Amino acid sequence: MTEKEIMIYEMINEGYSLNEMARNLWLSPRQVHQKIQKLISDGYFIKPLYFDDGNIRYVFEKNDEVHTINLSLNDSTKFKALVISDIHIGNELENLSYLYKSYEYARDNDIHVILNCGDLIDGNFTRGTQIISDIDEQIEKAIDLYPHDNNILNIICYGNHDYSSYESGRDIASAISKRRPDLVSGGYGFSLINVERDQFILSHPLNNISFKPMPHKLILEGHHHRMLVKINRNNFVINIPPLSDLCFGYQENPGMIEMQLLFGSGFIHCGYFKQIGIKKNFEVFSETNLEFFLKHENLEERKLLLKK
Repeated sequence: MTEKEIMIYEMINEGYSLNEMARNLWLSPRQVHQKIQKLISDGYFIKPLYFDDGNIRYVFEKNDEVHTINLSLNDSTKFKALVISDIHIGNELENLSYLYKSYEYARDNDIHVILNCGDLIDGNFTRGTQIISDIDEQIEKAIDLYPHDNNILNIICYGNHDYSSYESGRDIASAISKRRPDLVSGGYGFSLINVERDQFILSHPLNNISFKPMPHKLILEGHHHRMLVKINRNNFVINIPPLSDLCFGYQENPGMIEMQLLFGSGFIHCGYFKQIGIKKNFEVFSETNLEFFLKHENLEERKLLLKK
């Protein structure tokens, strides 16, 4: 190991965060992340731990989970996040100014976690016209132009357009996670977010691929390009509007959801969802308060994956 890799190894053992390591080593968080990736490639089992204040810490432990993110709260009674979806980089209706405005909103409202419900890129098929058809170029644009803030984490559930990169032999989830520690992969199709004693789910349907039902959960779902709240006996589904001009339905507007969840005894008991338009000024289109009467059943990702 190099001298800096030895120092990183020791700081991980001492519980330093990624930002703290960067400051101590006079490196950027991304440079420290690259050195941690080198330690992993050398055979060290290093697992990231995520916090709702935007911090990342590490432990020496094998990380086999693909669809599961453990998120620790600084205040065990509440969690606030911004929820976005369907950016479609490469499509003529992409609008990265919306993405930069979402970061502006997060900073101004003390939000340190952005939940991304998929279709970051347009992939190898489209609804409309592509200005970038090459998947490698789409991925590079996403890595280079996606905003960055040391105090904001993105958790991304990759969607069907993203998955087309995987089918083409270019895995966007792996490419991004190796170079951008602030962009956390929650897998393709669904992500289980473990928080306190409970869970909620990020979801984005994949073409010709389905997963087992996810009952008794709050589900934040991309793909539909419109805001909609659906409630049944088994779960609560919030469809997330697009953060692009690729809107379905003449009344839909590009935007995002500000979400606040409240906890009791470690379980989610109610949620507040504010739909925010982003085209001009930040405009509130709707506000929804939900009480969750759910059977608190912890799901495991391996039980949700269909046998091939």
